[in-house]
Amino acid sequence: MSQLAHGNVLEERMRTHGAKLPRAERTIAEYLLGVASEELPFLGASQIAAATGTSDASVIRTARSLGFSGLPELKRVASRARKLETSRAERLDAHLTALGDDLHGVAGAFHDAMRELLDDNEQLLDLAALDRARAAIRAAQTVWTVGIGTSGAAALHLADQLTRAGHPARWTRATGFDLANELLGVRPDDVIVLFHAARPMREFSGLISWAKAAGVRLILVTGTQLAEQHAHDVFAVLRCVGTASELARWTIAAVQLAELLAVVVAASEPPRSADASRRLAELRRSITDESSN
Repeated sequence: MSQLAHGNVLEERMRTHGAKLPRAERTIAEYLLGVASEELPFLGASQIAAATGTSDASVIRTARSLGFSGLPELKRVASRARKLETSRAERLDAHLTALGDDLHGVAGAFHDAMRELLDDNEQLLDLAALDRARAAIRAAQTVWTVGIGTSGAAALHLADQLTRAGHPARWTRATGFDLANELLGVRPDDVIVLFHAARPMREFSGLISWAKAAGVRLILVTGTQLAEQHAHDVFAVLRCVGTASELARWTIAAVQLAELLAVVVAASEPPRSADASRRLAELRRSITDESSN
C-alpha cells in the first residue's frame, strides 16, 4: 500500500490519542495509517474489521477514540488533503478504478455510500438550527431559495415543496448580475435559503454580506468548513456532507436536507398544508382535465 496523503492527519490524531487506545483499536488505527489514499474512502467498517481481525464496533470506537464523530468523518477529513492536491478528474479516475467494473460490487458500494450519507448527516443535524430555520420560513412573506451551481437542484426542490405546503417560494441558480436581478424583489420580511457546498465564491460571500446589511434572514445550507466560518453571519446554519468516496455527493445530502426542512415546516401547520394541497389539486384539474373545457 502507498504512503497516504491523509497520513499526517491520522498520525497527528495517533500522537494525541494513541497512548490511550486499547490493543484492538491501536491495531485498527495502524492499519488505517497504511491504507492508500485512493482506497480509504471506499472502506466500510466491516472491511476494516475483517482486515484487522476485529469487529465493526471496534472500528467505530477507534474512529471516535481518534477524535472523529465516526468512520465517515474520519474518511472525509483524512481524504481532505488529497482533494486539495488533485483535480476532480484525477480523483474520479482513481475512484472508478478502485470500484472496478463488477456490477454487483459497484451497486453494493453505492448503496453502502447512501446509507453512510444518511447516518452521517443525521449525526450532523443541529435541531436548534433546524427549529430556527422552520420558524423563519413560517413567518416569511416569501422564501427565496438560491443554489449555486449544482446546488440549484436542492434549491428547486425546497421551493417546490414549500409552495405545495402553502408557503410562497421562488428559486434561482443564477450568478453574477443575473442573481442580483432575480433577488431585486427581496423584502425584509422575506427569507433567503442559500445552498452551497464548499468552494468560496464571490456570489456566496456577497449574498451573505448583503442579507446581513439589509436585515434579511438568511438560512445557510453548506458543508462543515463554510458552516464554521459563517455561523455568526447568518440567521441559521444547517450542515450536510457527502461521502469521502463521492459515490453519494453533497448535492444528494442537500436535497435530503431540503426535504427535511419542507417536511418539518409542513408538519408544523397541517391546516395550511392541507389547504394548499386541495387548492393545488383543483388547479391541476382545471388546467389538465379536458372534461372541464
